Amino acid sequence: MKRLRLLMVYMLVVVGMFSLGLWLNEMKQAQVDRLVISTRAEITIYTDGDPELMTAIGQAYEKEAQVRVHIIPIPPKQMGTRLALPESEQQGDIVISTKSNLSEGVDHGAFHRLPVILTQMVDTEFHGLDEQWVGIWYDPYVLALQDAFYHGHGKYVNTWFSLAYTGPWRVAVTDFVADESSITVLNSFGAIYGLEKTISYFDSLRPRVVQYAKALPSAVRMAAIGDVQISVGHYSDAKFYEVHKYPLTILYPREGTPYDMMGVGILKGSSNIGESEAFVSWLLSERVQAVLKEADLYYIPTIETVESHKDRQGNSLVLWNAEIAKAEQDKILQEWIRQVRFRKDTP
Repeated sequence: MKRLRLLMVYMLVVVGMFSLGLWLNEMKQAQVDRLVISTRAEITIYTDGDPELMTAIGQAYEKEAQVRVHIIPIPPKQMGTRLALPESEQQGDIVISTKSNLSEGVDHGAFHRLPVILTQMVDTEFHGLDEQWVGIWYDPYVLALQDAFYHGHGKYVNTWFSLAYTGPWRVAVTDFVADESSITVLNSFGAIYGLEKTISYFDSLRPRVVQYAKALPSAVRMAAIGDVQISVGHYSDAKFYEVHKYPLTILYPREGTPYDMMGVGILKGSSNIGESEAFVSWLLSERVQAVLKEADLYYIPTIETVESHKDRQGNSLVLWNAEIAKAEQDKILQEWIRQVRFRKDTP
């Protein structure tokens, strides 16, 4: 009798496990079927942007447009090599990258000309040559001042050159060698003022620099927590601390300021131009700003005019767009290393 009961229990367990397996398989297949049905197209994006942010953007678009987005990360220094490939070997649709890499792509003839319906959405300052790319968002360099200091001497430190005046303040800037992304500042100064005046300026700033930070966000953090009175860094980093209620004031240098930017272009080798253009249009929408906010990122969208942005003193944001050749960039960096960063003063 006991054996019969055990046999019946065993049979019930086997049947139950078999039924559960069938149900799980059906659920899995249903999910696959729904995925197949909901995905109406695919696009491939090459990018040297932040991997987590790019993934978040791709997933948001997949959800809203039912288009599968393949994100292919490319190291910044290898993006130029990718864009130099012949059209027949590109095997992608879209590139999201920096201004310098997109400009290199134009030199290689890598991009389609974007339609007016897309380019008209973007402030003209962020249009590539012959409308072959447009900016998505940008990140200007700002002066981030500790609030207590701003309410005293700090309100008068609102230009690059007043930053270097003799005064009772400590400054944090980024080491141009340790964080290559910060090199935009040095190169922009070189393009506008020339090598000699650029080195002279940074040398005059040197006595007030208490630390050359290893990364751009670190310099702004030092001002936010009161380790220094002023720091030079990205707007997005300073805005992060402002949003999170740190005692920080953001000023736009009145002479103008350098900026970093991410933009987008459509490859000539794209097999799906229509879907690529639809994605670019979405990138320039307010929805992407919501994705950035969810990620706690505060870049400035290119669909807003630069003139509409004013700092606490009412000064408008003015951007520097001057550029210099690669050979000149290397020369200025080496001179900054020799005459400023590791300068040995003689008695």
